[in-house]
Amino acid sequence: MSKKETRRAARDAFPKAPAPAPRKGAKYAPRQSGAKYTSKTQKQKARVQTAGQTVKKPSWIRAVIFAAVLAVLYFVMIQYLWVPKDENGNPTSTVWGSLLIAVIGFVVFVFIVYLTDRLTYQRKMRKLQGGSGQSLRK
Repeated sequence: MSKKETRRAARDAFPKAPAPAPRKGAKYAPRQSGAKYTSKTQKQKARVQTAGQTVKKPSWIRAVIFAAVLAVLYFVMIQYLWVPKDENGNPTSTVWGSLLIAVIGFVVFVFIVYLTDRLTYQRKMRKLQGGSGQSLRK
């Protein structure tokens, strides 16, 4: 018996397991065994993955809100967690000093959050365009 015939006989000797039932709420049915696999390029995969997503443009308002939340957290951490205390247990820095550091952090956070949003927006737009090489700048 040839190797091919041996494998075929072994495969036919055992019953095949039933295909698993699709999960409740699943988008796609499980792939059938023996189905043809269609190869896609990276650009096609990226277009399929990002086609259903909504791409939000970067906005200063969202950056300011996010930075304000971070600045408040930063102030609380500086004022109550990181401030060294003297021998009497009194904090060595004032509220105004902690507030000044939080305001400086707020300004820095606004620019960092906006630039990060802009970078991710441009990357998603390039994926949607398929890398055609066209610039997004006006």
